[in-house]
Amino acid sequence: MVSRRSILGAVPLAAVALTATPGHARLNGSSPSTSPQRVPPDPATVQAAASAVRGFTADLYRTVASSHTGGNVVCAPYSVQMALAMARAGAGSTTADEMDAVLHAPHPRPGALDSGLNTVDQSLATRFQDGDGVRQPRVTTANAVWTRLDLGLRSGFQDTLAGYYGALPHPVDFRGAPEAARQEINTWVSDRTNAKIPELLAPDSVRPDTSLVLTNTAYLKAAWYYPFRASATVAEPFTRDDGTVVQVPMMRGPFDRMGHLLGDGWRAVDVPLAGDGLAMAVVMPTRDNLAAVEANLDAAWLSALFAGFQFTDIQLRMPRWTFRLPAQLGAALSGLGMPTAFTPYADFTGMSTTDPALCIDDVVHETFIGVDEKGVEAAAASAVIIRPPSIPQGPQFFVNRPFLYVIHDRVTGVPLFIGRVHDPLVTG
Repeated sequence: MVSRRSILGAVPLAAVALTATPGHARLNGSSPSTSPQRVPPDPATVQAAASAVRGFTADLYRTVASSHTGGNVVCAPYSVQMALAMARAGAGSTTADEMDAVLHAPHPRPGALDSGLNTVDQSLATRFQDGDGVRQPRVTTANAVWTRLDLGLRSGFQDTLAGYYGALPHPVDFRGAPEAARQEINTWVSDRTNAKIPELLAPDSVRPDTSLVLTNTAYLKAAWYYPFRASATVAEPFTRDDGTVVQVPMMRGPFDRMGHLLGDGWRAVDVPLAGDGLAMAVVMPTRDNLAAVEANLDAAWLSALFAGFQFTDIQLRMPRWTFRLPAQLGAALSGLGMPTAFTPYADFTGMSTTDPALCIDDVVHETFIGVDEKGVEAAAASAVIIRPPSIPQGPQFFVNRPFLYVIHDRVTGVPLFIGRVHDPLVTG
């Protein structure tokens, strides 16, 4: 029987202590360290963090899928969540509350999410960072904060990013050379995704008024536990949701025992990857179409899926595919419940001593996946672009002369109060 641990399971980890830093503001780049010391992992926080990741994964996937009706979709909410959690470390008031809700952050907030994601990330690194992608999966993640040259970071924000996310400041000249800064960030991303995400930030996404950019990358390469034989792959029909049929290269088993599960209107198989630590759950509708399955996708559904597999002999046929999807997630995240972060009313005062007024300009994300007879290669990158709020454009209206005012009901057109101001200093 195949026995697999959860990708988010807690394992004993060797760890280093976070070095205390002075409680004063620093201009970025002042820290002499080039490799941050991570806060020791806390296995007690893993279950809550895993639940948060499942909740955010379901929410973001449904939102992205709804905007690509009838088309392929791929995304890596884990990567987006890591980047947003770094931004959350500098948020306050309503902005923080909304982000916590969208991120499914466990209590106590925000420390439990920081600690949990740190533990999950170090667990993945301990088990898979040195994998060769053949006998053992290779999974790598990386975080960074790219800051304007003269941006002062608050010590608490900088220490959280370094200790829990392994992210140190990278000073770049957004103001004087934004294009060079964009290319530097893209090169960093490309290097950490095996060139599968070569240009996360599109031209003009970084501007002279950009204050900082928070980035995450995630990369996976893994062979199948039971390899497919390339010679067995043949063209077979694949029926799309609209009823049309296309011929696709279909990889074929048989295989030994693997996870299988029957659900309400769907069935699933859990295809193990080499090393017996990761798997790809493949869910196919048995009635209606895939949208009906996706409509029920939430954190509880994912938990039940992962825990419900029963092992049996499987003869598997599965197509090869390669797909890439870039996405701008600002509107999606606003719709999920964190609109304030994208407005002039955002509170990111915990980030900087020199730029107290900051907001998220956009969250960009790109994911690549390639599946063939040998295995799976997948990469994702996310960036949270932060800058001062834009000054609204429109007609100027300076109330600097005596004026009439009318308070009215916009629905009925009924005026409720009317008056005039001749001198604003007169109180009676």
